[in-house]
Amino acid sequence: MKNILTLIVGIILAGGVSLSFADELTQMKDDMKGEMGKMKSDMKGEQAKMKADGKAEQNTMKADATAEQKKMKSDAKAQQAKMKSVTKSTSDEMKGKGDAMKNKEQSMQGEAKGMGDEMKGMGKEMKGMGEDMKGMMGK
Repeated sequence: MKNILTLIVGIILAGGVSLSFADELTQMKDDMKGEMGKMKSDMKGEQAKMKADGKAEQNTMKADATAEQKKMKSDAKAQQAKMKSVTKSTSDEMKGKGDAMKNKEQSMQGEAKGMGDEMKGMGKEMKGMGEDMKGMMGK
């Protein structure tokens, strides 16, 4: 009987030890699952942060590129306006010179006409003198 009792106590103790070991394994398994879940959550958070940082960087670069395009467009318009102004002033200057030359030509034509009229007058005067001379000679 003593042997049987020892055997029963041994079985009970062995069963108790294995129950305790199984509980420890279950606890370790649960702890590892919890740790893995935490790591997974941390990784997702880090991925989301990296994605947000990348998106912010992309938006900054896009804004910079847009600002640069606007500046270049503005500079091109200013340059175009400057060139247009230079062209207009050159055109106006040429027109002014053309008008001056036209006025000078008209003035010279007027002078030439005046000289022509003067020459006609002198011709008539000379003719009149010639007739006077004939009249004086003929007398």
